Amino acid sequence: MGGDKGPAVNVSGAIDAIIENPELTVLLVGDQDQIRSLLAQYQKKKYDPQRLEIHHAPEKILMNDSPAMAVRQKKKSSLHIANLLVKTGQAEAVFTAGNTGAAMAVSLLTLGRIPGVIRPALLINFPSLNRHGWTTILDVGANVDCKPKMLAQFAVMGDLYCRYILNVDQPRVGLLSLGEEESKGNDVIRESQELFKNFKTVRYIGNVEGQDMVNGKADVVVCDGFVGNVILKFGEGTVRLYADILKKEILASGWFSKLATIFLVPTMRRMYRSFDYQKYGSAPLLGIRGISTIGHGKSSGKAIKSALLQSAATTKLHINHQIEASLIENGVTE
Repeated sequence: MGGDKGPAVNVSGAIDAIIENPELTVLLVGDQDQIRSLLAQYQKKKYDPQRLEIHHAPEKILMNDSPAMAVRQKKKSSLHIANLLVKTGQAEAVFTAGNTGAAMAVSLLTLGRIPGVIRPALLINFPSLNRHGWTTILDVGANVDCKPKMLAQFAVMGDLYCRYILNVDQPRVGLLSLGEEESKGNDVIRESQELFKNFKTVRYIGNVEGQDMVNGKADVVVCDGFVGNVILKFGEGTVRLYADILKKEILASGWFSKLATIFLVPTMRRMYRSFDYQKYGSAPLLGIRGISTIGHGKSSGKAIKSALLQSAATTKLHINHQIEASLIENGVTE
């Protein structure tokens, strides 16, 4: 039931996902009458209705609900019930495009943490010039204030995500700071460096700066959730700004420039796709027992489909077992 566009895009994306992946079953959690009404609109689509299960939830968490209120008062919400389905083994992963704070709080309290994890981290892949086209950034909003060991754990989790989910060999992991020099940054950053230097399985490349997130220097960039969320929102705004300026300049130009633009359209479309969040569809919440992913509130059906397919692929990789073992090996357990 979550997301700015309501259950309509969730149902549409779920149908497209089970069509693309014949092994996938999606459990639609929410108002059963509303879901059935939406499914009736897709009767002409060729999909197996047996692989779409409806689980009724009489309540829903709104986008402006506080996480604390959502956890305490809305126990019969679609978000709570979806997480309980994972906890009881009836589902292997939970996805929502709804309230991010509530999604993190409910997943953490319902599913719990992987042994040794202090706090889970929210991860996104940001367009970059590196070898696989994305830089993995975490945390991007789950933890505003972080201790050094938390940042070290984020590095371990980001490293494993790149290895097992993105198939990146020996990911280069950097710690975001004001400069490359070890003396730069606040006390938390300088204390974190000592933990990062002692990693046994993580390829730590030192401090990285803001431009290194897009110039290809690092595969994983670690920061606290406050900084990471600002980066995420600034990046989204910058892409929209450039697109609007380009459109404005084209409209204001002469007929020759407008004609020349036609030949650039294919290139511009490819460039836009490289920034399209719908390619991945969601941000995984790493560090919890189970798989929980959170999508953009403005997610389209395409983004929902991508998120479900990504979640399905992640379930087969058993990354949580890898996280638990790697935290111990690198000496950064709770």
